Amino acid sequence: MDIREVLKFADDLVLAKTGKHLDNLQQAVLLASWQGKRYSQLAKEFHCTERHVGNIASKLWQTLSEILDENINKSNFRSTMERYHDCNFSNFKDVVNFGNINVCTETPHPPKTPQHSPATQTSNENNTQQKLDLRDAPEIKTFYNYPNSPLTTIENSIAHQNCRLLTITGMAGTGKSAIARNLIPQIQTQFDRIIWRSLRTSPPLETTLKNLIQFLSNQPEINFPANIDTQLSILIETLRENRCLIVLDDVQQILCSGQLAGNYKPGYENYGTLFKLIGEIPHNSCLILNSWEPPSDILTFTDDNSAVCLLQLTGLGEAATEILRYKGLLDEEQWPELIELYQGNPLWLKLVAQTINNLFNSRVSQYLSYQPVFSSDELTPILQQQYQRLSEIEKQAIALISNESEPVLLTQLMAKCQGSQRELFKAIQSLDRRGIIAKLSCEAETVFTIPPVLKQYVKMVAE
Repeated sequence: MDIREVLKFADDLVLAKTGKHLDNLQQAVLLASWQGKRYSQLAKEFHCTERHVGNIASKLWQTLSEILDENINKSNFRSTMERYHDCNFSNFKDVVNFGNINVCTETPHPPKTPQHSPATQTSNENNTQQKLDLRDAPEIKTFYNYPNSPLTTIENSIAHQNCRLLTITGMAGTGKSAIARNLIPQIQTQFDRIIWRSLRTSPPLETTLKNLIQFLSNQPEINFPANIDTQLSILIETLRENRCLIVLDDVQQILCSGQLAGNYKPGYENYGTLFKLIGEIPHNSCLILNSWEPPSDILTFTDDNSAVCLLQLTGLGEAATEILRYKGLLDEEQWPELIELYQGNPLWLKLVAQTINNLFNSRVSQYLSYQPVFSSDELTPILQQQYQRLSEIEKQAIALISNESEPVLLTQLMAKCQGSQRELFKAIQSLDRRGIIAKLSCEAETVFTIPPVLKQYVKMVAE
């Protein structure tokens, strides 16, 4: 019996019951149970605790037990599935009337097509590969999901709010690409075609449009018009005729360095037309933009337009403990302090954990005893790259904030500014859009600060 059939059957059951597909870890639990693997092996593969895997598995077995009206667990999962298969269960597709399910029926019925299910989807691997073009996408690696995580928010926006344009922003290392990549397996059955493209080489809009249209229309040899307006019209029509998901990664590469956030490089302004059309014109598809900062066009959409969403990532918060646990750090009682210092940024924490392992024998307390907090050689270039994108007025603003030992009021910054207060205000707005400064409430007033590690880097640059 083909395990892919089993996973598809289980996914259909869970989708019909809960409205959600099996995620990567749930599928791995079923595969491990089928193959007789231990949960401890899964914990190592997914870089999480065995207890976490056990909790996920327990909930999954409970769901399947409720659906099939019999006790399903790790030890009997394979034998139960084989029994259903031997009953001529039509390749596990006779799933009807949940809550009163009939199995092993003599006259199987074809399944109803799930909402947004692509007409072209089959069990044939070649067809699946044709449906997906993820050549530019990163590999699926360890993902630290948690209740009310951005992944849940994004999935809800796309599946239930018909979001047409979703922008995910945040500093380098906050997990923008990881979230988008881990989202795809959960929602891919809702789309006819899915394509991921990176703008890291700053391709002109004509190149991007041609690439998208050829794949989404399934016409590699299409006669491509020279006029960009016509190209845009063809793309929009394609997004109407098919339910497509487009992910454009590294969008900051078509935006200017040395200016306030969101301004396009010369010659790339027409990308703004693409984003505006996809956000404003009704269709059944979705475009996800991953960027260090939002393009200025995105900010012009009204807040009550649920078809356009802007999500800014900060850090993992308490969920970041899984990173530190996987890295084998000691002094768990001081992990919250380390997480706060590095703002829960997954990449920053992985790099500092490596430093703690190498220099301090995994002792977090010993690392924290050194003041000021210092960054590793691996982290410094990342901070430098982020810092060099700033305009001069933004650099002045974070220098002012860095000189303060406590979060500072905007009026205090204004008083210390030697240049235009209007320009300083715009710089604060821009830094907020980049996710570089944090806003805190203090006695009914808003104060500003920046991550300690970035504050230390700014001081180092000034020396």
